[in-house]
Amino acid sequence: MRHAFDIAGSEIELWLGRDGEAYRLNGPDGTTRVALSEGPAPRRVLTVDGLSQPIVVAVEGELVHIHLDGHSHTIRHLDPARRFAEAEAGGGADMARAPMPGTVVRVVVAAGEAVASGDPLVVIESMKLETTIRAWHDGRVEAVHVSEGQTFDRDAPLVSLSANEA
Repeated sequence: MRHAFDIAGSEIELWLGRDGEAYRLNGPDGTTRVALSEGPAPRRVLTVDGLSQPIVVAVEGELVHIHLDGHSHTIRHLDPARRFAEAEAGGGADMARAPMPGTVVRVVVAAGEAVASGDPLVVIESMKLETTIRAWHDGRVEAVHVSEGQTFDRDAPLVSLSANEA
């Protein structure tokens, strides 16, 4: 899942993928191999592309305070539900959101398709239980926010619908 952060006034999307004992941090400037391990309290050790440095991290709500290399930095994790709600404000679309964390099993519709109330939009799986998310009114698919195999958190946007024009 992609996460957005406000770093020095700029919004940046990042996402992680497993890479053996470490992770691949993917972002707008490419991919970097990273690992975070325990160090002498309260420190941890951050390794970026094989170079390790001590780091102190403190989380306060959506703020992440980092002390690295003699400098302090604060970044803000942008809550995905609030971020998407702000993006759609005034857009006339309404959105199906994930009722629980899970994985997308199947995407049934595509952006631009007309749907009727009750039509299946996406099938998700959570705790080995499949759930079909259905259109809650007649309309047109504005956007599909997920793809097959993608994992998501509770309240993540799945599909946006707009009402049919009269």
